[in-house]
Amino acid sequence: MYKIGINIDSNLKEILEELMDIECYKINECNEDELKNLDIFLIDIQREKDDERIEKFKINAFITIALISKEIDLKRVRKLFKNKIVYDCIYKNDYFEIENIINEVMEKPKKRYELILNDPFYKAIVDSRDIIYINYCRISRKTEIVDKIGKIYTIKKSFSDVEESLNSLEFLFRLDRGTIINKNLVKELDYKGEIITFNGGKKLSISRSKLKILEENINLFKNRIEL
Repeated sequence: MYKIGINIDSNLKEILEELMDIECYKINECNEDELKNLDIFLIDIQREKDDERIEKFKINAFITIALISKEIDLKRVRKLFKNKIVYDCIYKNDYFEIENIINEVMEKPKKRYELILNDPFYKAIVDSRDIIYINYCRISRKTEIVDKIGKIYTIKKSFSDVEESLNSLEFLFRLDRGTIINKNLVKELDYKGEIITFNGGKKLSISRSKLKILEENINLFKNRIEL
């Protein structure tokens, strides 16, 4: 059974549930952890007014299919499609094409986000999307993985090996030879204090030059009102 995140009307939901073996979850009623367990997002572009939220779906590696009903919708969604924010766009009354595209997406290999930290005397399951940064500790000579609640996991695997294993995850950004940052969880860049603050309040000291590199790579001003 496919788990589909939806922002569509109830009539279309009922039709799709009759056509397919799916379980629908309203996006607006899901918390962050529930969203991570969904396979696809299906949104009516007239109901979803916020393009920035759609972009966040893409940033968090969710596959989004946009449904349109008229020409004005197509112009808006075409821009999202060209920028690879949505996977595809379909007229919302074309039920069988919606079914086909959902099946097409589900036949593709699913991206893996859960990590198993596998040391001889310690095992842990970590969602890569919860990692705020990874760095190499020169004192312990081990790689440290820090999640958004501040939990630190220490593993013997080399930093370069960890980086190679995670290179398919677009939200992770290599800031220098020993630091990888989760771009999605950056909250503040403090040039005076030379500190990055992440969602949840965890901080990381970093040089001004590297703060500038990070700012250039997270589209800080995109779709935001500058004050």
